[in-house]
Amino acid sequence: MGNWEQLRENPTWYEAGTYDVAVVGAGHAGCEAAFACAHLGLETVLFTLHLDQLANLPCNPSIGGTAKGQLVREIDALGGVMGEMADLSAIQTRMLNRSKGPAVFSPRAQMDRASYSRRMKERIEKEEKIALIQGEIVELFWEEDEGRKKITGVRTRSGACYHVKAAVICSGTYMESRTIRGEVIVESGPDGLSRSVGLSRSMEEAGIPMQRFKTGTPVRVNARTVDTSVMEIQPGEPDMPPFSYQNEMNGIMPRKDQIPCYAIWTTPETRRVITENMDRSPLYSGVIEGTGPRYCPSIEDKFMRFKEKSRHQIFVEPMGESTQELYLQGFSTSLPEEIQVQMVHSLPGLEKAHIQRAAYAIEYDCIDPTSMDLSLESSLLEGLFTAGQINGSSGYEEAAAQGLMAGINAAMKILGRSPVVLDRSTAYIGVLIDDLVTKGTKEPYRMMTSRAEYRIFLRQDNADMRLTEIGKDIGLISEERFKAFSAKKNAISVEKERLRSTFLPPSPELHAILERCGSTLTHSGISLAELIKRPEIHYADLKDVDPKRPELTGDVVFAVEVDIKYEGYLALEQERIRKFASLEKKKLSPDIPYDQISGLRLEARQKLMQRKPMSLGQASRISGVSPADISVLLVYLEAKKREEKLNQEGRNDG
Repeated sequence: MGNWEQLRENPTWYEAGTYDVAVVGAGHAGCEAAFACAHLGLETVLFTLHLDQLANLPCNPSIGGTAKGQLVREIDALGGVMGEMADLSAIQTRMLNRSKGPAVFSPRAQMDRASYSRRMKERIEKEEKIALIQGEIVELFWEEDEGRKKITGVRTRSGACYHVKAAVICSGTYMESRTIRGEVIVESGPDGLSRSVGLSRSMEEAGIPMQRFKTGTPVRVNARTVDTSVMEIQPGEPDMPPFSYQNEMNGIMPRKDQIPCYAIWTTPETRRVITENMDRSPLYSGVIEGTGPRYCPSIEDKFMRFKEKSRHQIFVEPMGESTQELYLQGFSTSLPEEIQVQMVHSLPGLEKAHIQRAAYAIEYDCIDPTSMDLSLESSLLEGLFTAGQINGSSGYEEAAAQGLMAGINAAMKILGRSPVVLDRSTAYIGVLIDDLVTKGTKEPYRMMTSRAEYRIFLRQDNADMRLTEIGKDIGLISEERFKAFSAKKNAISVEKERLRSTFLPPSPELHAILERCGSTLTHSGISLAELIKRPEIHYADLKDVDPKRPELTGDVVFAVEVDIKYEGYLALEQERIRKFASLEKKKLSPDIPYDQISGLRLEARQKLMQRKPMSLGQASRISGVSPADISVLLVYLEAKKREEKLNQEGRNDG
């Protein structure tokens, strides 16, 4: 156990300073956490193992994508920085799922990896209330009072001890990590960087349950040795809106000269090389102990698990403008290096490719996220918050979202304010955190649109409408930005009302538009809103018959059209959200004696005692708690309510 009394016993230890918050790890989670704390006025110290690797993109050099793009937009709407940094460093942008409904539109941008890290470091160094330090935190200090542990400080390997009121651990994949290529096992972090040693043990000593996960990264090849002429080109889309709403409102769009990506497929030779060398795969030989991601399997795992598929798609993506490195997305592996060479050379256009960085699997320690509260504070060590891959998630965007919320709630705790908890009907961030805390995860958790029950409402385009006011209440949205947001919100409302109240009589001009769009002709008056509700008609199609149309920005037009087209679906979704909210509003006290409530099944009693859910809604999502158990809890709550009322009446009579 770490404690300040040890200072007298260790002559190499010394008191290095006092801060409000210590953030451990300067990856995507740590950077967001540090910014949130600093912007809320707290003195923040940010520790990183590698000062030149802040906000590193060690795996896929992209930000956003399916469901992940929604997370980035939500981070920005709350006042986070990932979206702004991504806009500045993007070398290609695309809106995924355009062929589907807007509920699953997902922005994705290819990053200049070095630029993103450099810009984030510069931004942090200029932040007045952040002290950035290269140092390895190896121990937590805490004090114990009546069985309740509370964090009081952290110690670096060099013996520097810092007094803090709260700490946010964002250790990524570095805790006790090791990389694996075939029979070669190296105790290191990603990209061959040094790992974190000791912090995991200190957390275990505090009683925090740990687990071990695994992920991996593909090979990087030199573009000079690659023939892209035989590959399918994937150009960017300069019309994709920026991630940052501030940039969108200022009319700052993605760059025009975008760098293309490419798509290829594995070949029968790829399959042969892999299957003939499966005996050397650490994934199947038992060398790898950690649990890997189900939704992002290695290439050998794909061939073994999906034997009916003769080939798998690979994406060839640039790592930046100032490097010749190309990243092979979908081609991660832990097979030996010499096998990796054969695998890469079996791919179209890569027959002579030179590998600059071999692929590897990486194992690392993380916590059981069910030991956290929804605020991301540990339920076992007061003042300790965790965010990112230490919580069992995967992905830069998932990490940044958690980092933002952990930083906010560490600040809320110190400032004596209530924690900020986003529920599942408010944000993808709420879905992410609720899934981790309530359900837990036995493999690296990845955000997907299918995890969100209310995804028609939780769109990437309306994240500002859902969350900017919350960001303003927290204190992360400036008055200037909120004023611009309010103007946009008003413009959307005014235009929707204008479209509903503007009626068009039948006319040759209108009929020509309807025929061109393949829509049914109208023989009576019809509102512009009713026309836009038709799937085949868009706002832009009606320009010639709508002379009083105001000049609106693209984001306002998109919001107006989606709100009108999906009005019926959104109404149904709002009704479902209201029913969901009724369960979420039924709060549960942490001292409810679940083990004494008759009617609850044994498994439900055990799970409820362990998790101590904050609401009936959260309790209903715990694995092992059935609808019948929820009914029992409802009866219990009503009985307690009646009992308290009778007691109150008795006290009043007395």
